[in-house]
This record gives sequence, structure tokens and C-alpha cells, in this order.
Amino acid sequence: MKRTTLFFLLALAAIVQIQANTAQDAVDKFVAHNSLRYASVGVTVIDLDSAKCIASYRPEQANITASTMKTVVSSAALGLLGPHFRFETPVYLDGTIQDGLFTGNIVIRGLGDPTLGSVFLPCQANIVEEIIAALRANGINHVVGSVIGDDSYYAYPYFDEDWDVGDLAYDYGAAVHALSYHDNLVNVSYTLDSRGRVSQSSFKPAVPGMKVISRCRASRSRNAITPYLNYSLPALVITGESTAKSYRNTYANPIPAPMLVDSVENALTHDAGIRYDHDPEAVNADSAEASRTLLVLHKSPELTEIITSLLDRSDNMFAHALLRAIGAREWEVKHLDAMPSNLDAIGVAAVKRWLEQQGVNAESLFMRDGSGLARANKAPVNFFGDMLTMMAHRRFDGVRLCDLMPKAAGRAGNTLKENQLSDQIVLKSGSMRHVQCFVGYYPADEPHYAFAVLVNNFTCTQASIREQIGVFLCDLFK
Repeated sequence: MKRTTLFFLLALAAIVQIQANTAQDAVDKFVAHNSLRYASVGVTVIDLDSAKCIASYRPEQANITASTMKTVVSSAALGLLGPHFRFETPVYLDGTIQDGLFTGNIVIRGLGDPTLGSVFLPCQANIVEEIIAALRANGINHVVGSVIGDDSYYAYPYFDEDWDVGDLAYDYGAAVHALSYHDNLVNVSYTLDSRGRVSQSSFKPAVPGMKVISRCRASRSRNAITPYLNYSLPALVITGESTAKSYRNTYANPIPAPMLVDSVENALTHDAGIRYDHDPEAVNADSAEASRTLLVLHKSPELTEIITSLLDRSDNMFAHALLRAIGAREWEVKHLDAMPSNLDAIGVAAVKRWLEQQGVNAESLFMRDGSGLARANKAPVNFFGDMLTMMAHRRFDGVRLCDLMPKAAGRAGNTLKENQLSDQIVLKSGSMRHVQCFVGYYPADEPHYAFAVLVNNFTCTQASIREQIGVFLCDLFK
């Protein structure tokens, strides 16, 4: 029996040594590819059982992280907010109730929940339906007044100052508002005439107060338009060249609060059981404040569900909302009221402080936002190696980071997609122009290894570098 055990231990030691040698061979093969000749590349592979690096390439070189930064804010959110954390959105009645008649304002107070009306979390409670049900439960069959969306909890700007202005109009550039709704996205249809002017436009869902403005030059044959958001108007501004043509796309919504207000008002108007008469002067501010009562306390899904969704879909708005929630928590702990305009920086400082408390050296982490959308976000792979190692050994009420990360599946090229390893690796990808990154664990259920691959300034296509990284992961864990 002792001989068998000794033989097993010796064999296991040999296997580990071979794995370490093979791992470095896989790294060396990957970084030697011609497309990485001028690239900034960092690679690390960590044996989680020993917490030691078994293979690496330029582990201390800071590179742009792209969306792999979402694993950082997700880890800190688990630690600082807790896995069962829920955003709350209170809805108040400011006014009086008498014989089924409510006279006053229905006030929806936004406190940073990014999930209100999200199409990506369809099983959560619908805040519009909750408001209607609560009115009925209070015996209200007639409302005279207004629905108000209070978006004042967060200070302007709603987007991070390091985000590229050219990203803000697109669906991936949706800003974080105190009162968000429908993922802060809107489907916009518009038609430009032969002079490049807007002849027709529509928003779905409706966004009262928003418009489409064209600054396009007319063209006989060329259609090349670029959208921008003007938050002060507010408007979707179209520039470039266009023939007389109709367009349709999904854009970021700069004023989600009016969208939610319109949805509630439509529900009231079309609800046979409640009559709604819009009257903005039904009650003044002084009397309303004195008679404020809580109508609904809407709660978001738990943090674990939010993180699972944002990591799977790489949702920038959800991720950055977590950073702001962390910053808001820090601010409120100090018993301070109005949120500052530098809330993002407060959140970043809290994240880095938490990492240091967990034994992770965050000095090399250049963090600007929670999503990775800012190109100023940089970190070396040895930071990710340390963070992933720490998170592999931490459970938050039984939940680990790896439990919330998506399977590799088709995220890293066809070779990995067609390999059985695709279901045994969990990872978070990050990509932007000339940037492709992956961080993750293997095996998925009980990780023994963590890895990070950050590649900037490659000379091949995005699809090609993803394929190369997928082949590397196959070589690494085969």
C-alpha cells in the first residue's frame, strides 16, 4: 500500500512538472506568432493549488484591459456589496388620497439600479406593473397630478469622463443614470430627404423630449453617417453624407427617466380600473413633501444574477453601475448627501483599497471605470493572476467568481469552440480596436488553473487573434 501511494505521489509530481514545462512551451509558441511581432503581449498561467505562476510572458507589462476589467469590479462588488445585494428604487405618493382619488405626484426616485425594465432580465419584477398594482391596493381609482422621474441621485456627467465621445451614442456606450430604464437604450427610426434633412423620426419605446437632428451633407451615392449624442438638447445628432434614405438602429438613450415616466403614464391611461388626469399643478412642492408616503419599493435581482448577465453579455452600463454603487456606498458611509461628480474615482479608490485588503497588490492597476470601455484602463497580467488566485479561494455565501463567468464556447475562435475544452473553461473576454484579452479559469467547476492573456496592437484581424488565443488555450490545457 505504501509503495502504491509513493508511486502515485511521484507520478503526480512528474505530471505537475510536465504540465509546467508544457505550459511555458504553449506560451512561447503563442507569443512567437508573426502577428504579434510588434504587439504588446502579456500572458500568465497560475497553478491555483500552489498559487504559483507556472508560465508567463512579460507579466509586469501594463496593457489595455478592455472588458476584462469587468471581472475586477464584479469581484469587488461581491466583496463590498455582498452576493445578495439588490438595488432599490422607491416610488412615493406626494399628495392626498380621498374616496379613491389621489391628488398629487407619483415620484419614482432613482438610486442607480441599472436593471429597471431590462430586456436582459425579463423575469424580474416590472416596476410599472408594481406601481399600478400598488395604486389599486391603496384603493385609488383616479389620479390627478403627474408622474415624476427623479434622476438627481447621481451628478452629471452620467458617463465616465474617460469614455470616448464617439462611443456614447452606440448601444455599448449607454451611460449610467440614477434612474435608468430599458437598459438606457432606444430603437430609433428616421428618414433623411434629398437635402440630408430629417423628414421623419420615431423612438421605440417613446422618449418624450428627445429628437433627431441631421447635420449630414446630401450625396447622390454615398451613405456614410456617424451618430453623436447631445445631452444638453437632448438629441441624436447625425453627421456625414447620405442619400435620401431611411435608417433604423439601437442607440443609447440620454434621458431614460422620461421614457419610464411615459411608460407609467401610458399604463395609467390605458388601465380600465384607474383614471389618470395629468395636472402638473395639482399639488405644490411644500404640501407634497409633508404628505409623502411610500407606494412601492422596487428591488432588483440579486447581485449574482446581475454579474452573471453582465459578464455573459459584457454589458458596460451594468458594470459601470456597480462601480458607482460601490462609490455611492463609500460616500453614504461618511453620511454625506449629494453625490459628487467624481463618484467614479471614489468607486475606483474603494475597489483598489478592497483588493489590497485581500492581499492583492493593486499598485499596477490603472482603473478608470467599471466596464473597461475607457482605453486608459491598463493592468499587467500578474495583477490578474493575483486577483484571480485570490477569488478562486474566496466564497461569498458559497458563491465564487468562476461560478458567475461564462463558458468559453465560441468566444475564442473555432478551434476552441469545436474542442471539448470549450465547456471546461470559463473566461471573460475583452476587445476593442487592436485589443483582445481573455482572463479565466480551468476546469470550470473546480478550477486548478487561472490564466490571463492581454494582447494590444496585433497586426492581424480581430477574428484571427481570437483564434490564435483559442489555439493557445487548447495547447495549454490539452
